[in-house]
Amino acid sequence: MATEHRFNGPVKLEVKLEVKLEVKPEVKPEVKPEFQIIGGGLIGLSTAYALLKRGVSVRIIEAREGVALETSFANAGMVHASLADPWNGPGVGRQMLGSLFGRPSPMTLRLSALPSMAGWGLKFLKYSTPARHWRATTANYKLAEYSSSLIHQWRKELSAKDSREDMGLIKIFRDGTTFAKAKALTDKLQLLGLKAECLSADSAAEKEPCLAPIADNIVGAIYYPDDYKADAYTFCQALESEIIKLGGEVLTGVTAKSLLSEQGKVIGVRTKTTDLLARTTIIAGGALSTDLLRPFGKPLPLRPVKGYSLTFENIVGSNGPKLPVVDDNLHCAVTPLGQSIRIAGTAEISGFNSSRQLKRLTPLLDMLRNIYPRLAQDLSISDGKVWHGFRPVSADGVPFVGKLKPGLAINTGHGHMGWTMSAGSGEMLADILLDVPAKLDEQPFSLTRH
Repeated sequence: MATEHRFNGPVKLEVKLEVKLEVKPEVKPEVKPEFQIIGGGLIGLSTAYALLKRGVSVRIIEAREGVALETSFANAGMVHASLADPWNGPGVGRQMLGSLFGRPSPMTLRLSALPSMAGWGLKFLKYSTPARHWRATTANYKLAEYSSSLIHQWRKELSAKDSREDMGLIKIFRDGTTFAKAKALTDKLQLLGLKAECLSADSAAEKEPCLAPIADNIVGAIYYPDDYKADAYTFCQALESEIIKLGGEVLTGVTAKSLLSEQGKVIGVRTKTTDLLARTTIIAGGALSTDLLRPFGKPLPLRPVKGYSLTFENIVGSNGPKLPVVDDNLHCAVTPLGQSIRIAGTAEISGFNSSRQLKRLTPLLDMLRNIYPRLAQDLSISDGKVWHGFRPVSADGVPFVGKLKPGLAINTGHGHMGWTMSAGSGEMLADILLDVPAKLDEQPFSLTRH
């Protein structure tokens, strides 16, 4: 069973993937499951659960001391099919370039990351044209909608106590231009099935009364009734518990060093102490997945995009905020989780830089002050719990789900949609691996699309 871990200091990445493809003709482990999964976050756990429900044997290999202690630990806490559009929308190149000179931008590019941007960065910009961006948004939305319904079903099966509240999500806008663009995108998504309601500032304050003090700064809002808030880490704990009950094996504190291959087929992984074999190995290691795949000669167009969250506990009373709120202009989300409030924001391209500088954290508290000034009164950063994680962002903003070669599959690249897409991605990959007709078209998520 997983135990709860709380971190007040830096969260150190313990996964160190050394990438040398090794050939081992004769390895006979005592236990050889049908599937083993590298990565014990939302995606890896969801994939394991989807497979175990089909009656196959599964092993999870996780480098940290427990499951879901990286990007799944303290994310924004929202399941939101409405936010399916990738971050590389039209104009993103200009925004990123401006961020180098201190201009506010949804994505911040650091000079230190420029050398690694050569391949991925050019593709990231290539897929930012209106037609390509809409194609990616469509694929993401269909997966997110499918996944959201599965999470609802799984939650009942798991008896998960993850603070879910089905009250919807509200996105606020502070200028007419961005509001108009958002309404245009919402209109297109509604044709695919998205439920949404455009609101005036006063109507937004009626939906979430705690927005009333800033209503004069809001030009409009969009309410998404099917989105909701929930604690991803608690959901992961419930998944782990059920995986073990179903006979799955969860290895924690075990680092995957390299893939093992025999006659062109991946047969397992090498760790620091032993070789772990399986009929199929699934890489679900988030942004770190690229290193294990590098020996195959085809680089995965995936990069880490760093995000932060700041959680203040025991400050939300009965009259406090109820709805998760996304502020489009501030590029942040504020989510009430029980008596706590979590602010998640920033998308920083800086490689695997795990440092936490005060100048990166101060904006999070400023965001809270700009949305809920009364709630933020007298708070300081030291009063909250700071977290950061590395979102795995693909060049076109669509995840990779499917087979790569005999004995090897992948499930990663979900960006800011990992919590939302987790169950759907796991279920889709289980269909693919077990040769069951998938409920979604798998081609948009195949690595061959690049």
